[in-house]
Amino acid sequence: MFFIGIFGIEEKAKAIRQMDVEACPFCGRKGTHTLLKVYNYLHFFFIPVFRWNTRYFIQTGCCSKIYIITNPELARNLEHGANEIISLADVELFRDLRTAADYSNINSDFCPDCGNRVSKHFLYCPYCGRKLE
Repeated sequence: MFFIGIFGIEEKAKAIRQMDVEACPFCGRKGTHTLLKVYNYLHFFFIPVFRWNTRYFIQTGCCSKIYIITNPELARNLEHGANEIISLADVELFRDLRTAADYSNINSDFCPDCGNRVSKHFLYCPYCGRKLE
C-alpha cells in the first residue's frame, strides 16, 4: 500500500468464484479451479476511486498451479458466471505452487526486503520504503 495523507494506491486480489472441473486441461485430473481477480486502485479516504491493471488468474486445486488468463473476453465471461472451457491457448503459466518457481513475465518483481509484488518501474518499494535495485 502506498499512502500519502488522504489518498493512496493499493493492489487488491480477490477470489471471484470456484469452478468444478471434470478434467483439468492442465493435468487431466478432476478438481476445482478458483478464478482470481487482481487490480491496482487509487483510494481517497479508503474509498476506491479508480481501478487499473486488472488481471485474471486461475488457481488449480488439483495440480497446484496458477495460470494468468491471457484472453480478456474469456476472463470477463468467467467472472460473470459463464461455464466456458479453458484451454492452454487461453492461459499462460504464472507460478507453480509446488516448486515455487516463478514463471511470470508480467511487468513486476518482488521486493527483497518485505516480499511484496512491486512494479519494475518503481525505484522504492511502496510497502516498506526500501530502494529497489
